[in-house]
Amino acid sequence: MKKLTLGFLLVASVATAQTQTVFINGVGLQATPVTEKGVVYYKFKADDLKRVGAITAGGVTPKMEAVKGCVGDTLFNGVYTVQLLNTFWAGDRFGATLKIANASKQELHNFMLPSPSDVKAANKAGNAVEMPNYEDRWLATLLPGANTTVKTMTDNIKQKGWTRLLVRPSASSIRELQDDKLPLAKVYNMEFDLTCTKK
Repeated sequence: MKKLTLGFLLVASVATAQTQTVFINGVGLQATPVTEKGVVYYKFKADDLKRVGAITAGGVTPKMEAVKGCVGDTLFNGVYTVQLLNTFWAGDRFGATLKIANASKQELHNFMLPSPSDVKAANKAGNAVEMPNYEDRWLATLLPGANTTVKTMTDNIKQKGWTRLLVRPSASSIRELQDDKLPLAKVYNMEFDLTCTKK
């Protein structure tokens, strides 16, 4: 049996009677549990494992500066999850719809969660712009297991060709999570590839 080197691996809630969401390198994948001789194993699609970096040349997980996924993926940093539902244009503003969920066992307040300015649109050249504007409301308090959907947008901008969405929590919000001894993963930045969509 080929040995796989995986990043942090956590089992989330049961999606159906036969599949579970399992996080590998911070990306939520659907897996089927199989029990053999009293030991539970998980079956994954090979393409999913390759996509999240669990299978690489030589079986070594690449150095990760951010948990990475595609549009539609749910990314996890040990405390909360972020799912990129879609991106959109509102006039000259580029925006994104995010679903944020509290995956911890305690209440999370707005200063512990990403703020609109922690979300950035980036292009292939490495240029990034903040998305400090938002529709309706932003995050206030999330109880354990609760989730909410938010929309964040850039200022007016005519530039097109955004290829990545970055979620870079501020140093102060990371410090709050660490001070409260929440199980924050070593890799807590998140990055969505806007050129691929979860299948």
